[in-house]
Amino acid sequence: MDINSEGYSMNLNLSKEQQIKLNKKLKSNKQTLEQYITSLVLNEIDSEYDLGEGFYYNLYLDKLFNKKNKEIDLTTNQRSVVTYLINNNKKRVSAKELYKKCWSNQGKFSIFTVRNVIKQIRDKTHRNVLNNKSNVGYIIYPN
Repeated sequence: MDINSEGYSMNLNLSKEQQIKLNKKLKSNKQTLEQYITSLVLNEIDSEYDLGEGFYYNLYLDKLFNKKNKEIDLTTNQRSVVTYLINNNKKRVSAKELYKKCWSNQGKFSIFTVRNVIKQIRDKTHRNVLNNKSNVGYIIYPN
């Protein structure tokens, strides 16, 4: 399949099965192939969230990277906290709210559990990436 648009040319070497799946996807999304590829590219381009201090989070890939583009491993809870704070970057989020939204095994709330995960994230990144205000909550520095 060849794609030509605004000076760009691309040949997609898809199997028949892949072509059928792509056609179904295009039909269900009511998109042309060009619209679909454009949306994929825009998702990739707009998915990087600058955390400052040389770190960024790729929301599309759901991964954290340092300034050398090396992936930093995060646990499920750490990843949940970072993405939740990014998605709520206009307001501080209380430790209790973080716990309710980011822990799947919601037992009894403990501020120490949240503080420990925040410390682990800071240890893997930089202290200034996450900001907290006592008795108010946490915020990730905006993009």
